[in-house]
Amino acid sequence: MKRWDSILLKVFLYGLPAVIILAIFSYSYGLGKHSQISDKLTLLNGFVGLTLALWMLLLIYLNIRLMFSGSFRNKVLARITFIKEADEREVMLTGKATKTTFLTSLAILIFLFFLSCFQVSFYRVPPEKAIDGKTRVVSLNFGFNLLKASRKGNPDETMQKTDIFSYTRLPLSSTGVILLLILWQIISYNFSMQRLIKDEHRLR
Repeated sequence: MKRWDSILLKVFLYGLPAVIILAIFSYSYGLGKHSQISDKLTLLNGFVGLTLALWMLLLIYLNIRLMFSGSFRNKVLARITFIKEADEREVMLTGKATKTTFLTSLAILIFLFFLSCFQVSFYRVPPEKAIDGKTRVVSLNFGFNLLKASRKGNPDETMQKTDIFSYTRLPLSSTGVILLLILWQIISYNFSMQRLIKDEHRLR
């Protein structure tokens, strides 16, 4: 199994540039940039689609192995995050850096959670809808939904008010948030590791 995983991992890494090129071709084909679409080009596009599907299945398999195989996870992720445990000292420093990264990541997740729940809106209403003679309104809400649901506003209220500023959710997409958290994990760990190593050298 280890040898099989190693082969599939190399296929994934070495095939990644080719997959990117094929994806660009498929995208341009879908936009219709090719003036003359022949049968051979259509057949090639079908081959590209099959290749991308197989590559996605390979990606899903490797991610499942990362979650459930400790040896495979240590082999792959240790290289990505530059984790080195040559001796007992580095093992201890790795534990401290990992703890720091976990706590800071947890703090960021809590912060993002509350930001996703807050809803702030500044808007202006018509004079006939003024409250105590004031046409500018500040609205503060706190919402919590486990499932993503489409929000349907009242058409009359939407037409009768003019938004000045509105914050209802995080400006980043879920994909962007996950990518930033992955990068933060790697950067935070390596920064903490370098700082711990410098502090240890000062004490000597």
